[in-house]
Amino acid sequence: MVSTILSLLLAFQSPIISINQLILESHDYDKKTVMIEAEVILEVLERGDHAWINVNDGTNAIGVYLPIEMTEEIKVFGDYNHRGDIVLISGVFSRNCDEHGGEIDIHATSLKIVERGYVVTHEIAMWKWIVTMFGVSISSLLLMSHRRRKTKAVKREIREFL
Repeated sequence: MVSTILSLLLAFQSPIISINQLILESHDYDKKTVMIEAEVILEVLERGDHAWINVNDGTNAIGVYLPIEMTEEIKVFGDYNHRGDIVLISGVFSRNCDEHGGEIDIHATSLKIVERGYVVTHEIAMWKWIVTMFGVSISSLLLMSHRRRKTKAVKREIREFL
């Protein structure tokens, strides 16, 4: 509890860093506490008493390793139909984590929900419907024409055979 409060206090003193900046300047940030704000995407991948989440801040994505209790607050995960919860994560960045096979990751010490996720609706533009209907019509006409020619050819072969 005390360590979580301390890490939150430290996190609020650190500037938010983009994931792309972490990757590009990985030597400078390696093994240092960093803070990122990003959308949680996909799902929680449970690994015993810890878990993995993937986050994307619009510049890039990264895996975050954290105690499983921290994931309980996350309700909406980003995908095509959802905007995931936006989280503020503080943790230790590793450009090649010894614990996880040399992968680039963040070991979270704190996670705070900044904004709840929501359902995304996708409207289909009218011009897409028109193009689709035109394509289906042309395809149907070509298919009927092909079948008619094939039927005539088969009938001709039968007449010649008899």
